[in-house]
Amino acid sequence: LDTPTPLTTPLTTHDCREPSRAPVRVAVTRTRAAASMPCASTPHARVPARGGYANRRHQSTTNRAVSTRAAASSAGADDGDYFTLASGARVSKLGIGTMDWGDTERGFNARFREKDLAEAFAYALDHGVNFIDTAEVYGAKSAAYEQTSEHIVGRLNAARDCEAFVGTKVFTVPWTNVIMGGGLRLSSKALVDALRASVARNEGRPMDLWSIHFPFPTWSQQALTDALREGLDLGLCKSVGVSNYDEAQMTEAYELLRKHDIPLVTNQVKYSLLDRTCEKSGLLRAAKDMNVRVVAYSPLGGGELQSSKDAEIKTLCKLLEFIGAMGHGGRTTTQVALNYLMCKGAIPIAGCSSKRRAKEYCGALGWSLDPADVEMLDEKLDYIEKQKKKSPI
Repeated sequence: LDTPTPLTTPLTTHDCREPSRAPVRVAVTRTRAAASMPCASTPHARVPARGGYANRRHQSTTNRAVSTRAAASSAGADDGDYFTLASGARVSKLGIGTMDWGDTERGFNARFREKDLAEAFAYALDHGVNFIDTAEVYGAKSAAYEQTSEHIVGRLNAARDCEAFVGTKVFTVPWTNVIMGGGLRLSSKALVDALRASVARNEGRPMDLWSIHFPFPTWSQQALTDALREGLDLGLCKSVGVSNYDEAQMTEAYELLRKHDIPLVTNQVKYSLLDRTCEKSGLLRAAKDMNVRVVAYSPLGGGELQSSKDAEIKTLCKLLEFIGAMGHGGRTTTQVALNYLMCKGAIPIAGCSSKRRAKEYCGALGWSLDPADVEMLDEKLDYIEKQKKKSPI
């Protein structure tokens, strides 16, 4: 099995703590040498026992109200290659997805190894990408070797002094214990316990963003948002979000959290040139109105954009190529496709397992499509969608 390759980039003096929230540590046994590396967010040792919980909750609630008001003026701001989230955090308009990391069924330790991921991670951070998306179930079968996605991200981020903004997600299926261990997930406490485990895999540091992976039918939004609130109150995460929520579910979660001065920071949904459901359904507009940032997974259509044999999609790719070549200095179809989503106000997270891919993805930053380009693509996409509706197949 692969072992992590130390990064050669010099460490910088960087404090990844949120100003309004006290640092928190989690009791976790570290077995790798990399785990002992210092991090600005954890200058000392571990998470306090639950005995001080009442005081932490009071302090957290007070600080939250202050930080929410402070962030309100800048929420949703557009700053070059960065967005300011409703929590006040500044994140890149492009993110890196890590669903393949640690997953042997997706090529880990075959097509790519941890050293390749370290190179991709370093390149992304060095070229402006600081948003890293993971989840507790990504690469879960490699947990015995501490090579799940969360483990790898945690190690690499520690080596870079917490430069990355790391978001993870919690699985809400009651029998997730079959994959992750522990008991059945039937209460908010079970989800918070899962967050504790994620923090442990993150080298004992609070998650920058903790999200509900999807709204499983057995859960009420009240119970799910209670878990998010508990995670914040315990200092196990710095901001909260959701994933795979439709407009009504997102609005309900937003309102429930708002009662406690907690911003709903993100909603991660499927969104690409080939799937604009979140835009057509009104979710994207509603999210903007609530300062909830849409995070777009499968931003390249799950590979269909590059590999489809459909004549209309091939024509679309020719248009992307033309726009990138003629108006923007030779940008690739991939870079134009990612930039299109950024222009829509979303953060695309592209799966990345090599430095080569990281380099291409980072080429989507530092420039922007013209409004005329976006309008041209929208018109082409509308035409393709109409043709599909007419098709008998």
